[in-house]
Amino acid sequence: MTMDELDQAILEVLQTDARLPNRAIASKVGSSEPTVRRRIERLVDEGLIKIVAVASPYALGYQVVAIIGMQIDRAYQRQIEQALCNLPHVHFVGLTLGSYDVVLEAWLRSTDELLELLADHIAPLPGVQRVEPWQVLKLSKYNYDWGNQPSISNSHH
Repeated sequence: MTMDELDQAILEVLQTDARLPNRAIASKVGSSEPTVRRRIERLVDEGLIKIVAVASPYALGYQVVAIIGMQIDRAYQRQIEQALCNLPHVHFVGLTLGSYDVVLEAWLRSTDELLELLADHIAPLPGVQRVEPWQVLKLSKYNYDWGNQPSISNSHH
């Protein structure tokens, strides 16, 4: 389940405008409409891509975006991971190397909700040793063009 050059080219077009018809995508990537249609269906079916609308959390009414680093007892990793993934305010959970074992992102309507998340839903989990939250004051960059491979030399222009 990997993406070849055509899949990546299709992804780049979709990231620019996911509403383009398959015929227009095919034209941009130098392929046929049936091939592009099949490729997109396969990428979606295999879980390699999702076609969704992405809005800023602030535009959706969330006043607090928090990044939370956690140190945990690895013996409880699966249970903690599952519990965090089930929390509705949590939009990203990653197991990490470094100072924190888990990093998550949560969107909340107030600092009271952040306090409730930390005190009532995260701190009581068995195996949680340390929790360090950071509140994002401003989203300076927020995009989802992860499939693109920018050149380092072009990033300074």
